[in-house]
Amino acid sequence: MAKFYSYYVLCPLIDQNSFLGVTKDKEPETVVVTLGRNVVNKYRLSDQKQTGGWTSKDHITSAVIYDDEQESYVGVFNQNTIKAWKDESENLDKLKKYKFSAKIFKVLARQKQTSLIIFENGNCASLPYGVDNRLMSAHKPIIKDRENIIDVGAYTIEKKDYICYVIKNTNNKKKEKYEILISPLRDELGDLEKAKLTREKVVRSDDVYVVGHLISTNNNKVYFLWSDSKLSVYDIKTKSWKNMVSVPWISTLSSVSIACMEKNHLIMFGSNTEEDGAILVAYDVVLGVGSCRYPLKMYTTEAKLYSFNNRIILQGSNHIAMLPYMLETDRNISSLLGSHNIISENVMEIVSWDASGKSDLVIGSDIKHLWLKGLAERTVCSQIMSALIEKDDFEALYKTLLQFTDIPESLIVSLIVYTVSMLNSNDIDVTNDEEIRILCLSDCHKKNKKGDLLKYLLQIPFSDALIIAHLRQLLSLDDALLLISFIAHLIMDTELDMERESKIYDWCILLLDTFYQQFLMTNDPKVTYVLQKIQKIVESLIHDMQLIDNVMPLLGKMLHGTPISEQKTTSSYVIDLLNI
Repeated sequence: MAKFYSYYVLCPLIDQNSFLGVTKDKEPETVVVTLGRNVVNKYRLSDQKQTGGWTSKDHITSAVIYDDEQESYVGVFNQNTIKAWKDESENLDKLKKYKFSAKIFKVLARQKQTSLIIFENGNCASLPYGVDNRLMSAHKPIIKDRENIIDVGAYTIEKKDYICYVIKNTNNKKKEKYEILISPLRDELGDLEKAKLTREKVVRSDDVYVVGHLISTNNNKVYFLWSDSKLSVYDIKTKSWKNMVSVPWISTLSSVSIACMEKNHLIMFGSNTEEDGAILVAYDVVLGVGSCRYPLKMYTTEAKLYSFNNRIILQGSNHIAMLPYMLETDRNISSLLGSHNIISENVMEIVSWDASGKSDLVIGSDIKHLWLKGLAERTVCSQIMSALIEKDDFEALYKTLLQFTDIPESLIVSLIVYTVSMLNSNDIDVTNDEEIRILCLSDCHKKNKKGDLLKYLLQIPFSDALIIAHLRQLLSLDDALLLISFIAHLIMDTELDMERESKIYDWCILLLDTFYQQFLMTNDPKVTYVLQKIQKIVESLIHDMQLIDNVMPLLGKMLHGTPISEQKTTSSYVIDLLNI
């Protein structure tokens, strides 16, 4: 779920029509704001203070970006000229100009890669290659007559770079048509591999039209919001379409601005359903529900919308606004009930008759039947998974579990108890580190597949308040000791990303809190051994944090080029030379 905080004004607008956009700066807490055709400023998000800026006599025609590879700011001037400059530059008019024969749509920044020059004719090139080969911009156009690029995104799939355009075709005066154009990029050069270029038409019935769109490079998907409030999603990797349920709280009679908050959340800005003000809506694309809303007084048509460093940046009527937010992992979704309508869809199911008659088809039909009844996902999940636990069908249980995203806390505990029992926890010695290490290994062995399921269960979001009662009721002390030992090994001997590591810590704290009284009242040496092991891990992590805390000031000085003074050693005695 998302949560919005107070609304701030980042900076005033010079002119709403000449505002070109906001982009990331070299430091995560600052952004580059191209306020107008002649003004570029830098602002710190934490206190809304201006930290730098430049002016230009030449007209800036695209948002200025920061290029990580060249460590320079890059801007497009007069639609056909590129200039690059450093932070300390003062006069943009004296910079070296690189003029092109084709009009430039924008310069697209890429993380940890060189930026791309995007031309209005559809051609593109990496910044160094494009500057050195400026005639290539006039190559055969990719974009046809009466077609315009309205959005562009660069992404990487399996170490291969791609470019994606959303194209609007204005040939049909009655209804604008849209296409998705995708092409791989040549390594280092950044230009199109035209032989592999593909087009995907955006098609729905004639009585609806597109009111909002977004290319999300976080999850490699393209989103289209329609005038009937439905959201269509095109998965670039699988080349497949999916229609989601209606977006709540926002009017789709006028244009809607869309940006990506995180991998699984979109932020939308548009008019409210009463058409008497504006609204910001956070939309969960996994659950298909609106998770939060923030009412605003003034609606701005086709307002520019961004999300940087847990803050939403929004173009207002006479200012640039900033709205901090937080995405919560707690899964109390009762506030979301009734935020969307159930939509029945007729889907053709293709059956492979040569496949073995396992329970997958039965389970799939059961899930579909329960969905059509309008039951919530966690209710469907509970009914299906409880039946599989009773049948003791481990393979089907593991595969089916991966199909659900909203799993009730009671079922999480039941699945943990089931998985631990399948591991024969009574035969595992928690004081034997080697046995725990083998349990944590991931390979094709059936026992280790149960270990993989246990790892997956520990990553599912949950609510502490809801799960602790089920843990006390269903989980035994011996099973808890095994789980804590399992978690201790994951913390110290495996590589985890930040999100997964945070979940593991949450589970460790939760288990210690749940069985606190039993730990105090027992003299079992196994309990003592496990708790001492956790104590050593905590002390080791604190020691590492203290080392980092001591090194950070030195790293800060090195990054900012501050000279580091050497400490002079003082001796406890002095030698004087006396002339006799």
